[in-house]
Amino acid sequence: MSAKPTTGFSLVELLIAMALGLMLTLGVLQVFLASKDSFVLQQRSAAMQENARFLLGRLAQDIRLAGQFGCLDLERLPPAVRETLPAALSSPISYQQDVLRLITALPVAVTPPVGEVSAQNYGARWLMVSNCLDRLEVGEGDALLAPQPGDLLIPLRLLEYRQRDQRVQVRSNGKGNFETLIEGVADFRLSFGIAADPLSAAVGGSYRDVIGGAEVARVRSVRVALLLSESPAVKTQDGQQQRYVQVTAVRNRLD
Repeated sequence: MSAKPTTGFSLVELLIAMALGLMLTLGVLQVFLASKDSFVLQQRSAAMQENARFLLGRLAQDIRLAGQFGCLDLERLPPAVRETLPAALSSPISYQQDVLRLITALPVAVTPPVGEVSAQNYGARWLMVSNCLDRLEVGEGDALLAPQPGDLLIPLRLLEYRQRDQRVQVRSNGKGNFETLIEGVADFRLSFGIAADPLSAAVGGSYRDVIGGAEVARVRSVRVALLLSESPAVKTQDGQQQRYVQVTAVRNRLD
């Protein structure tokens, strides 16, 4: 009897199958890695957008409220009453040594309680007590004031914004340490739209990086330029970057 021929794969066929399988595996792996890189990139982009939205939204709210003192117009107060105001209230917005300072009324309705109160009760730097007509008292810190029936309480905060290293930070009421709001900041620039005269509501000319003296009272808007980066410490275009520009009217005074 003759022996039956053996069946199976030859060595060449086995090598070809292994090569095809390896190529298929590498292709699937490449697709997976590309999908992962795309997901990570989208996550980083979304995180930058969320940081920018948070910071710019907060800045816009505080800039709009700068110089808002509730029912009071400090310029229309009797001279004798105006002289009793803290000097800082005359400049509700200022920019010195790369620090933006804003004085804003707390955006909450406050009903005067019975007894004495202070600015510290409301997490504020100053507390104004007024009937919105002809009487005004101002206390700072823990100074106690005694509201009368019909008075309105107006707590005022001092907010300070700055960039340090790759962070934008804020401090309240000029006390304590600056707290970090967002990180990954490659650039944070402020410029100011100045009116031609105190009675004009429109910005005259180009925006300025520096303000001082009589110009403070003529600030009508603030432009914020923000650059976020994956590698903010490296002054190159490497990595993902996002740039934002926002212009906000002070006290919503623009026409």
